[in-house]
Amino acid sequence: MKKFLSNIANIGITGEIGFELRNKLRVFNSANMVIFLISFFYCLVGITNGFYIAACVTGYSMASNVFAFCLVKHKKYDFAFHYTIWYGFAFLTAFSSLFGKANNSYYYFLFMPVACNILFDKKGITVTYVVISALLMIANVYWVDNYQPYYPTRAWMLYMSYPNILGAAMLIFLGVRLFKVENHKYANQIEEQKEVLEEKNREITDSINYAKRIQSALIPSEEEFTRHFKESFVLFKPKDIVSGDFYWVTKKNGMIFYATADCTGHGVPGGFMTMLGVSFLDQIINDSNILEPARVLDILRDRLISTLKQTGNAGENKDGMDIVLCRIEEGSKKLTYSAANNSLYIYRDGSFNEYKPDKQPCGFYHELKPFTQKEIDLQPGDVIYTFTDGFADQFGGPKGKKFKYKKLEQAIIDFQVRPLSEQRNELNRSFENWRGNLEQIDDVCIIGIRL
Repeated sequence: MKKFLSNIANIGITGEIGFELRNKLRVFNSANMVIFLISFFYCLVGITNGFYIAACVTGYSMASNVFAFCLVKHKKYDFAFHYTIWYGFAFLTAFSSLFGKANNSYYYFLFMPVACNILFDKKGITVTYVVISALLMIANVYWVDNYQPYYPTRAWMLYMSYPNILGAAMLIFLGVRLFKVENHKYANQIEEQKEVLEEKNREITDSINYAKRIQSALIPSEEEFTRHFKESFVLFKPKDIVSGDFYWVTKKNGMIFYATADCTGHGVPGGFMTMLGVSFLDQIINDSNILEPARVLDILRDRLISTLKQTGNAGENKDGMDIVLCRIEEGSKKLTYSAANNSLYIYRDGSFNEYKPDKQPCGFYHELKPFTQKEIDLQPGDVIYTFTDGFADQFGGPKGKKFKYKKLEQAIIDFQVRPLSEQRNELNRSFENWRGNLEQIDDVCIIGIRL
């Protein structure tokens, strides 16, 4: 019996149906079954007592129940819902006309708003049916109060309201019970899915943390970087666990090379690009002994394009990096640099001077040109700054706007009264105060050096 009832309740329900519709259909099918049984009971009562018109009406109700099941089975859900509401209106109105107050069938109109709210998602449809239901109930009450029923009232008819009450109670019980059972199942499914997602998240996070350890082994630590320069700082703030920004430093033939780079993307994709960038810089400068910054960027670009198999075809990735590569000869005040899209800045005599880059990335570009190389004669007190766009592009402040480069430049000028080691902390504090509760949108990397 339990299996039979379950099969009835699950008519028309398939695996791809969502929770909300599945819940509706189980309530609808179960209510349809109860109404079929109530109609069958009244059909027998009508036949045995010679109420043949009433028997025909209940027969129509039973046929409508079967028709509704067929509609649901063939996934005509909306049609089934609308048809059932309309035949319900007709059935209740007919019984009020046939029996008057003998069985109080018009009270079933009170359940129509509940049924409409369960079956229909659109507010307009629900309100329309509720209004129609209210008007029909008023009309039915007016009719039974002012007109005689088609069938004369007999003593035993007064007891027929009890089956109506029983049927109403069954409908309410089924509706509430099915909702509770389905919600319980849904809650269990959510809990199981939550546990699976948490486990997957732990596995992914563990993998990314391991990738961070690999990346950290390739990117020099801030302490290692600052050992090459007595007065310097590095502000390095990955957006995610691994970073798409990187910095790099090496010493070769009495010259110090250092780079500040922003790779395409952040997180894991950006992390892969940083490892390519660091590895290639090591190979080009330390292994191949190529010491001209512009030539280094030319070769770095060629290797990136070759490794990533970039041909310029439509839809192909355009991964690459914006980078500033600097070379400083020990004991010299000369800075030689080459830059792809990222400028180099020097603070001198109370002002911020920008040295423009080549307007092309270190990666595939529609018009590849050799990178240019520039030399700058440094003066006492000069401070060299290189940074990626993560700080300037961060949203925050009272209006949730970008920090912007001008504001960053002014902040650096304001911090010149402090040693470089303190500038890092002040810049970090400014960034966090500006960001507030907003998410960090990109990796941040700022390097400051005073020779």
